[in-house]
Amino acid sequence: MSVILKAATHFRYAMLAALGVALWGCDGSSGSIEINPASVALSGSIAIESGTRVDADDADTLALSLTPSSRAQSLPQEFILAGYVSAEAGTYPSQGGRPGTTYSQDPVDTYSLPLHPKQSIALQAFSASDVPSSLTLSLFSAGRLIDRVSTGSQSVPVQLTLPEPESSGTYTLRVEATGAQPMLYILSTSVAGSELATQYHWPDHDFADGEAIVVLSQEQTLARSSMRAADVDFSDELAPGVWLAKAPLQAARTSVNRSKESTLEWIGSLNKRADVLSATPNYTMQAMQTPVDEPLYSNPSVGQQWHYELINAPIAWQIAQEGARGVTVAVLDTGIFGTPGRWHSELNDNVLSGWDFVSEAFDNDGAPGRDNNPADPGNAVGASAYHGTHVAGTIAASVNGAGGAGIAYNASLRPVRVLGEGGTGSSADLLAALHWVVDSPSSTPRADIVNLSLGGLPYQQSLKDVIDAGVERGIVYVAAAGNSASTAASYPAAYDGVFSVSAVDGAGELATYSNSGSWIDLAAPGGDASRDANADGRSDLVSSTSASLINGSLKETYIGLQGTSMAAPHVSAVFALMKSLNPDLNYNDLSALLVAGELTFQDCEASPCSKRPDVGWGLLDAGKSALAASVGFVPNLLTSSPAIVSLTSEGADTASVTLKVYGSNPVDVTIESVSLNAPWVQLDSAPVTGDSGTDFPITLTLLPEQLEAGVSARTVIVVEYKSDQLRRLEIPVIGQRVTDQQARDAGRHFVLLVDPEPEGDFYTTVAQTSTVVDNGRYSFTFVPDDGVDPKRLNEVPPGRYILVAGSDLDNNGLICHAGEACAEYPVAGLRQEITISPGVPVTGIEMTTSYSRPAVSAATPDILPRPGFRGYELLREQETLVSGSQSEHKLVGAEY
Repeated sequence: MSVILKAATHFRYAMLAALGVALWGCDGSSGSIEINPASVALSGSIAIESGTRVDADDADTLALSLTPSSRAQSLPQEFILAGYVSAEAGTYPSQGGRPGTTYSQDPVDTYSLPLHPKQSIALQAFSASDVPSSLTLSLFSAGRLIDRVSTGSQSVPVQLTLPEPESSGTYTLRVEATGAQPMLYILSTSVAGSELATQYHWPDHDFADGEAIVVLSQEQTLARSSMRAADVDFSDELAPGVWLAKAPLQAARTSVNRSKESTLEWIGSLNKRADVLSATPNYTMQAMQTPVDEPLYSNPSVGQQWHYELINAPIAWQIAQEGARGVTVAVLDTGIFGTPGRWHSELNDNVLSGWDFVSEAFDNDGAPGRDNNPADPGNAVGASAYHGTHVAGTIAASVNGAGGAGIAYNASLRPVRVLGEGGTGSSADLLAALHWVVDSPSSTPRADIVNLSLGGLPYQQSLKDVIDAGVERGIVYVAAAGNSASTAASYPAAYDGVFSVSAVDGAGELATYSNSGSWIDLAAPGGDASRDANADGRSDLVSSTSASLINGSLKETYIGLQGTSMAAPHVSAVFALMKSLNPDLNYNDLSALLVAGELTFQDCEASPCSKRPDVGWGLLDAGKSALAASVGFVPNLLTSSPAIVSLTSEGADTASVTLKVYGSNPVDVTIESVSLNAPWVQLDSAPVTGDSGTDFPITLTLLPEQLEAGVSARTVIVVEYKSDQLRRLEIPVIGQRVTDQQARDAGRHFVLLVDPEPEGDFYTTVAQTSTVVDNGRYSFTFVPDDGVDPKRLNEVPPGRYILVAGSDLDNNGLICHAGEACAEYPVAGLRQEITISPGVPVTGIEMTTSYSRPAVSAATPDILPRPGFRGYELLREQETLVSGSQSEHKLVGAEY
């Protein structure tokens, strides 16, 4: 079928389904349309995940007749790297009737890198053929072997940890192929957790004798038989890998003072053990405890839910202690992973009955058309993000001692499926779903809050009318602003009566992809894979519930995504907390509070701040929001604005923090102490012991010369104060001497435009270009097809296409499979078509590439994001396409 005929087919589907609805990304992309000279059909750029590096002698590079490098490749202290090794040279099996490509011999990769004691390096292996080989990871110091591990299975990562008494310094790392087959691998490390674990300074407050809170290494967590040792009794697992430990009897002393000293000595000895990530006293003082103690939130080893602290969620949980029990949030999205009554275990307890409104043209769940089962079947072709499951987890994942937690962790979820294959649907389906939620005037609406992490529609009066009807009946609507880095209004977010949410990174700055404009109401964490603004050694992704293939079968897990889709549910969840405190709150009430500055953190000279095009009325502040809604007594709690302080050598190197008393009747609190213990940050001014009041200023300055280049650092400002009782506030402070951006490299990238209409399980590649990194980014351009033979690879005729890009480090002619870098427009696993029209260039496209690798989770260490995905197949550069010759188009596809 020709491109033009297929474009006509899509036009027919579009007419059938009215106007299409697309997801506003979760994972890294954006684009805008501008008119440029006719010599360009499509152009854009690709950002790279923070900390990304690539093996200097991968198979793609060696295919250019180079020999493997014999020198150690230098790496920074924090990185994620993809590499290639093969003990032998050979040829891959043929694909689609074409001869297989060749791969080069490269048996060993050697790296030089700085390490701290207890810093760990993880290795994940991926097979480039049907028969995987084992890899060996070895750590050396000046030729002396320190440790060595091998991969027993390509789906199970292995790890090395620099043990004590090894000192901080430069070490050598070797990755070696021990089998005949070519292999890809991912290496990664971060120093954030280990660096904090080695600072044995504990606040001088009362704690339980002979007890400690201990975080074990992953190996010890998994090996339950080793939970008991002669010098420690692991009595109670508080969360996966986090234990209440008790000291042996000989640590006790008759003297109270000596008993305390003995406990601290014992805790210090625990921190020196290789199997312990961190150990701290079990304090008995009354600090700001919250009902949320889930491992993905509070565990320093695997904690990923940074976005909750950024919006002051712990304060909100103090005020709304029932977690929005009794409030219903409808999630209009792709549905939820699982089956009725057996949904994702983090969501199941909170899920009410829902509905599937996806019409047959877009449905892929095996039962085409509308029904009462809102299960998300994933995508038939390509990767699956389980977008609706991710959104629902941010809102109301349960507090159950596993995984993470939702902000409104006791709220009820009403799953309403409106998006089908590839995250697409129709405005007709959306309209029907919105009417269903509003219900008839004689019935109670089926939800108090509606989350719309979707968009891309023009103004439609019919949608506006049903939303107005819902607002009139007390429903609160929240929508994602969109990921096009555009100021053009996108609906439903831009409707009056809908709260439009833009996305920010880990430091509260507008994400690179986020839409902006006068129609934005407020901002919330959406993440940004190209940044590590919160300096935790990981890219700023929002972690939440999802599903992945594990050992051949679909299982639930947590994954990190980015997008305004991720920002919107933060607002929906906070509104749910507010509605649980004051059920009568409606759109007009919330809008008035927002404009008055009662729901957001605002940084301006006069309060309330003016509305801004990037973040609207400001960054969501869950603590302020809960207080604004509270009609009961709230104790006086001291909070900080901002909730997290981020200092960088390339951005803000000074910061001002305001401590403010929140409570039903704010009265003076008394400062006991303010402390900050890190050489790289200077406390310029702070309240002193005995100061009292309801507002206190703190200023601090980054000392970048005290930081290692390219290495993140974290510390906390500890504020102790008295209100109704002795309380404690910890304000995270992040410091970076930034050098990463220019050094980022994910290998040569191939950018493909493929026909969106599959032939069976495969697509056809229409045009292709390649690009190399420049200043930490990739740029690409496609040109219009001039109709003259021979046709260049990057010539593209008018039509509708899927845009994808990725590396081919193993030189097997495929991109985007596990172990390779990949970017899909606009969302990985939820692709959106791009239309190329004669004389109307599409420019300004932005995507983010990152390596396909396991999600970080203590409970699911062997997850692969796309274990069955073969990848998109490349056009071969030595072959010239002839116009009209369909047989010379290579095929791309996914096989499960």
